[in-house]
Parts: sequence; C-alpha cells; structure tokens
Amino acid sequence: MVGRSEKVVGSYVDKDGIQMNLGGGSMIFEGDKNWFGVGHNSVAGFNGTDYFIFHGYDAADNGRSKLRVEKIAWFNDWPVVERKPS
Repeated sequence: MVGRSEKVVGSYVDKDGIQMNLGGGSMIFEGDKNWFGVGHNSVAGFNGTDYFIFHGYDAADNGRSKLRVEKIAWFNDWPVVERKPS
C-alpha cells in the first residue's frame, strides 16, 4: 500500500484522497497463487528506471523466500508495479 503527504508527519492519503489512518492506501502489489506473502520492500532507481525490490514466497518451490525485482511505472504521478509473467 502506498500513500503520500506534503509533510513527513502526515497526514498521508492514497490516490483517491482517502487518509491512510482511516482505511486508505493504494495497492501497488500483492501476493497471488504463484507468490505468497510478498513484502519487506524497498525502492531504488538505476539509470532512469525505478525498481520495486522485495521478497516473495515462491509457491512453486515449497514456499521458499526469494528476492524479487520489478520495474515501477508512473501513472498520474503514482507508482504502478509492472508484474513479470510467472
């Protein structure tokens, strides 16, 4: 989930303007039948491309935790993770 604020102390809102402390938050990535429990993320930029770096539990490998890296696209100044085919 992502949100943003003009001040570090908040309040943080999602892309629809809903405050995160009131249930807001824009989903940018979640687990599925192939990758359970994605999380513990970071974002980094290299050579003009932004990346979402995180772990996921690989369902095809007995749920083993693996490092994953996905590109971030930006639409209307909000991040969208472009998931690679599983």
